[in-house]
Amino acid sequence: MKIEGVVISCYRFDLALTRVCVASIRFWYPHVPIWLLKDRHYGDFNTREIERNWNVQVYAGRQKTLGWGFGKLEVMTELPARRLLLLDSDIVFAGRVIDRLEQFDEDLIVHKEDYDATAVEKQFFPPGKLRQLDPAFIFPGFGFNGGQIVATTGRLSRNDFDGLLNWETKRVKIADIFQMGDQGITNYVVLRKVQKSELTLRREPFMIWPGNETATCQIRLADLTREGRHQELIHWAGLRWGKTLEQMPRSDILLHFEKLYYRRIPFGSWLQLSRRVKPRLSIAFVAPWKRMAKRVLRGERPVPAAE
Repeated sequence: MKIEGVVISCYRFDLALTRVCVASIRFWYPHVPIWLLKDRHYGDFNTREIERNWNVQVYAGRQKTLGWGFGKLEVMTELPARRLLLLDSDIVFAGRVIDRLEQFDEDLIVHKEDYDATAVEKQFFPPGKLRQLDPAFIFPGFGFNGGQIVATTGRLSRNDFDGLLNWETKRVKIADIFQMGDQGITNYVVLRKVQKSELTLRREPFMIWPGNETATCQIRLADLTREGRHQELIHWAGLRWGKTLEQMPRSDILLHFEKLYYRRIPFGSWLQLSRRVKPRLSIAFVAPWKRMAKRVLRGERPVPAAE
């Protein structure tokens, strides 16, 4: 079934990754509609450079402060029905992954992944506590990461989240059960509807996680050609916090698409260099001063320099 567009969730602190994500999609799909789902919870941010130079639009959402992943639920519950690929911004295409996903017709397509009991509780919900909340729910033994989902919108409705989510504040109502922002309740609602035959779900292995070094070793920069040898995407889930692109695993792939991004930008080489220098200066000079100021405010004595 045809995918009508790609929606990328982003906020002000992951713009570097958003640029890379857009460039990787456009490399293989010059004309597919791309929307930025902008979360302004931590403040507004300017995406006109991406929009103007990469034929990208801002998604016309209902709210400006979407919170951790909840913007995707806004999109997934909208009508009229559309077939969309919803992505986190810390993702790149390693090939023509949309071609692969368009082979399937299920209401939702998620990445097929196995989780042990500890990971299920950390990533989604503790099944024991969930049985107390909903004795009729039968956990099928699997869950899915919410960072990459093909969804036919409108198959989920806001009513499906009654008692679980406050749509205005974007807060989970039963936080001691449902984990990882929107991910826990989304898994529960989707799996419950699948159990009731109200929704079709396909688990397809189309994502690679670079936290596992052996997982991405098969992808070489030489493979990133127009033909697209690989039909997968790479997701740096949980690997980006506090790191520059150069510090992340498989940084060569990220830097490859960053270079492609700046080729379209006026004075791109200069702009790329200035943006790389800024976080390094912050780490080297601003961060130590902030730590020192916090110690002074707490009344701590300065740590003497080593002789």
